[in-house]
Amino acid sequence: MPDLHTLNIITHITAGLLAIITGALVLSRRKGDAAHRTAGWITLTLAILCVSTALIGAFLFRGKLDLMGASLIISYNLWAGVRALKLKQNGRHPADLLPAMVVFISGACLFAMSQVADRLNWQPDLVYATAGSLVTYGSWDMLRTLLPLRWRLWLNPAEHAFRMAGLIAALMSVAAATLVPSPYVALGVSAGGSVIAFVFAFRAARKALGVTPSAALNARLKADSEL
Repeated sequence: MPDLHTLNIITHITAGLLAIITGALVLSRRKGDAAHRTAGWITLTLAILCVSTALIGAFLFRGKLDLMGASLIISYNLWAGVRALKLKQNGRHPADLLPAMVVFISGACLFAMSQVADRLNWQPDLVYATAGSLVTYGSWDMLRTLLPLRWRLWLNPAEHAFRMAGLIAALMSVAAATLVPSPYVALGVSAGGSVIAFVFAFRAARKALGVTPSAALNARLKADSEL
């Protein structure tokens, strides 16, 4: 029988790999239909399992702050990606602002600890990238509370698309960091994933604004033209 650590690792790897596969399928399918939502929830469930086992491993078996920070980023984006579609009144509720503040402070603390705790088991490049991501996400989510309410029309779906695409990129980046010793490989995967996430966010914003017709609208126009 495998010990608890081995079982945790097997569960973590399996859930992460399945989350990447199902997430890629979600990104490749038509958005907004029932199949998209079902596959999305499956991906989220697998990602939550993957992050949970990562946190168990980080806190119980090896104290690597870069992995803890990466798990925090993924966890926050899991929540924020779903929450983006439900925000009301420009996201000015404490339930939206307080997590952003926690993420921002966590990034600042992680960077500060990296300057004084040189004996901990981490890679500085990954720690700096993780801390920078935490500060960036926290700053943006605090700043958006000041944006005009009418922007939510396109900002909500754009944020949802960016967070969900970024989630897959983050999982792939962590996998790359685990498989390849060089931190630059993981950073390259993360940067490439961020670019792809921006593309999906841009397309979602255009669709929300009516610049890019939805599949339902195209079908209706086609049916009207055939009458």
